[in-house]
Amino acid sequence: MMKIEIRNRHTDKIMLSGKYDSIKDCLEKNRGADLGGAYLRDAYLEGAYLRGADLGGAKNYVDSHDIFKEIIRRQPVKTFTNPEWSIIGQILVHTLCWDSIKKRYGKKIMPLFKKLSELGFDEWEKYYTLKEKE
Repeated sequence: MMKIEIRNRHTDKIMLSGKYDSIKDCLEKNRGADLGGAYLRDAYLEGAYLRGADLGGAKNYVDSHDIFKEIIRRQPVKTFTNPEWSIIGQILVHTLCWDSIKKRYGKKIMPLFKKLSELGFDEWEKYYTLKEKE
């Protein structure tokens, strides 16, 4: 076994430390990233494995389809109405840009964003509320 430390490349703060057989062993044993409080603006998360990740307190995720998809995936089916599931499907299948979503669905998308706000993810609702005032 060897001591492995994973550090934040910007702050050099130790994010993970311990004795493991290999780096692969370390990563496999520490699945489920803690993104709580993470600043995600411009983060490239395509293909990121977010299952089990702590998304609570994440910031600036409004442009991330991956965060949107993971938050939706974690909710019971009954959380959303059939029309909302239709919108969700269009967003995820076509990876529509958020401005296109606003143009296509207008105020019909706000109940969906309101539900996400109630779940602790309010950036979409705030973003579109501001867009409506413009």
